[in-house]
Amino acid sequence: MRRKRKPQPVHVYLGLLVFVVCWIASGTAHAWQPEIGEKPNTMEQLELVTGQPVRLSDYAGKPLVIYFGADWCAPCVANGRPAVLDAFSRYKGRGLQVLFVDLDDPFKFRGKKLVESQQLGLPIAMRSLPAPGQEKMRNFDFGSFGKIQVVPTAIILDDSGKVVGKIEQGTRLRAELDGAVQPLLR
Repeated sequence: MRRKRKPQPVHVYLGLLVFVVCWIASGTAHAWQPEIGEKPNTMEQLELVTGQPVRLSDYAGKPLVIYFGADWCAPCVANGRPAVLDAFSRYKGRGLQVLFVDLDDPFKFRGKKLVESQQLGLPIAMRSLPAPGQEKMRNFDFGSFGKIQVVPTAIILDDSGKVVGKIEQGTRLRAELDGAVQPLLR
């Protein structure tokens, strides 16, 4: 004989639904800061491969593309990085600035990225190295930029430092970067 299941009270299902919604929102709410129209404050957790801190104020007065990518990311290597480098070479004379934020392991790749920065003539930032004895960083939380969930990602700031665009994924970067940058140029 088959045993009938006892129906669960509605509050159990509602509680589960609220938990799932809160869990999903907590992972993504911080992921998209700053929003379009906002000015990011800092780029905590980052420093240039030369050892200097990243200060967004150093880029004020000209449009800036902040590109988040990594060598281990195939779409970054195939599409994202070439699209950003191409835009920079075409528009640097009109004031475009680019900051590469490399998500590779700073312990292993800092020296390589320093050479690369000098060859490209572009600043490259990486996660700051922790003080001796501290645990390595395990996430990509960049202060007021939140957590970068998808690479490649480009965040476009106007000359006042306000976010005017965000583009994810290499193929979209290649297709959309020019249109996002051109209205900002002199």
